[in-house]
Amino acid sequence: MSTEKLLIALSVLVLAGGKVCRGQQEDFQGIVSLGLEKKISSSVSLSLLNEERWNQNLSELGYAFLDGGINYRIDRHWTLGVNYRYMLLRNLDNEYNGRQTLYGDVAYSKGVKRLSFTLRARLQNAWYPLVLNETKQNSVLYNRDKLTLRYRVNYYFVPFINGEIFIPVNHPTHEKIDRYRAAAGFYYNFNDFFKAEVYYQVAHELNQSNKKTNYAIGLGCFYEL
Repeated sequence: MSTEKLLIALSVLVLAGGKVCRGQQEDFQGIVSLGLEKKISSSVSLSLLNEERWNQNLSELGYAFLDGGINYRIDRHWTLGVNYRYMLLRNLDNEYNGRQTLYGDVAYSKGVKRLSFTLRARLQNAWYPLVLNETKQNSVLYNRDKLTLRYRVNYYFVPFINGEIFIPVNHPTHEKIDRYRAAAGFYYNFNDFFKAEVYYQVAHELNQSNKKTNYAIGLGCFYEL
């Protein structure tokens, strides 16, 4: 099977992924992102990302965050990163609560001709403003593993697919993988400094009561200073 056919087949699986969750709670969302990157040297760079997610079929702002971090490129394959994120999340009372997140990434990338992949492992700890489920615990630790496949059609157009799983490490009630995300989309490189992405994403909760499935269209713009 050619790489083009493989990407098409996997993309179809992503688009159809939510159908297995029929009868559960669903929501259509929109995601808007703006990212900036500044290279300090050939191996060190700083990043800043702002994102908003619109819920309830795009009728209300579900959450927004500002994320800043530093990345260190060890060699052409391995990259390390540390980031801090501050989020505002809408609750059931239509108020927004703050949440802080600190996470570290280890990523391995490799390319073969026009096809490339990145495997990323993330250890993420989030602090909540209130205790969770009366457990007197106000932080949750996750391991988030993500695989991304890309195919460079030409300089400008780069389709991709990705999948991510969320594994609780220190959670008051969850012990097994409790959600996954899968997406299919493409990057468009305007030049060496500016690119945009468009994608369709399915997110589904696992091993929980009242499982939810969310569908989203995402748009992102990224600029290298």
